[in-house]
Amino acid sequence: MLQYFVDNKYNSVFVPGYVPKLEYMSKIDEIASQIPRAMHQHENLVEILLVYSGNGIHTINQERYITSKGDLIFYNSGVLHDEVVGRQSRWGTYCLAVSNLKLHNMALNEIIPEHYSPVINSGEHFQEILELFGILEGTIWKKDKLAAEFNNYIARALIIKFCSVIQEKYSSKQEKKASLASKVQMFIDKFYKEDINLDIIAKAVNANRYYLSHIFKAETDFSPMQYVTRLRLGEAQNLLINTDLSVTEIAAAVGYNDSNYFQKVFRRNVGLTPGNYRRRWRS
Repeated sequence: MLQYFVDNKYNSVFVPGYVPKLEYMSKIDEIASQIPRAMHQHENLVEILLVYSGNGIHTINQERYITSKGDLIFYNSGVLHDEVVGRQSRWGTYCLAVSNLKLHNMALNEIIPEHYSPVINSGEHFQEILELFGILEGTIWKKDKLAAEFNNYIARALIIKFCSVIQEKYSSKQEKKASLASKVQMFIDKFYKEDINLDIIAKAVNANRYYLSHIFKAETDFSPMQYVTRLRLGEAQNLLINTDLSVTEIAAAVGYNDSNYFQKVFRRNVGLTPGNYRRRWRS
């Protein structure tokens, strides 16, 4: 018989008084990954993705990252992110979302310091993390209270594992000087739900509208107004998935006064109507 004694004299990664809450988990397979998920952010929770197959491109706070199997992707609360998957890529990810996360020396709902790269390969921890996600996937659909508590403990175990990977394998982001494109981005990020156009943006950053469009597209691959649209659609997707607001209410909430026009823009960019998108994700 082998008997192991555990040293219970440890300091928790979680700040006393804060209990992380599992909000949801998702598994995106090679079929679901072909449905575009526009640029969006989450104000009151942290998301962590594990890429378990394939590869893609993630844009996080205007920085582009090539991601592949084994990568962990960290989204602090309030961080804008976007993802693009090649049509030929058999890309699959698990996603964990938690709220009320408070780690030592970190702000509420932050898991990775701002100067760290948000993409870190899990390396030798991959299989263990994959197995924990598998356990969570197998029980999260159960409705009894004991299952809910169990799932929250699995989520906390995953967070502890993520913290271990961050400590072992972190790398710093390369600092970038503020540019005209970043000023445009910050303005749009703040006012994208309002009635803005290229002239308003140009006046706000004190630049020629044609010049700023050229600079912004060269740095982000989107025109300023395309970026506005992606932000609006990303927020609309959040609301379709997480609320029961009507399509008309969602259109108004993200900056579209004409619900019919909003639905045309949504279908052209996502490939589904807002109603079908909501049913697809909720199913």
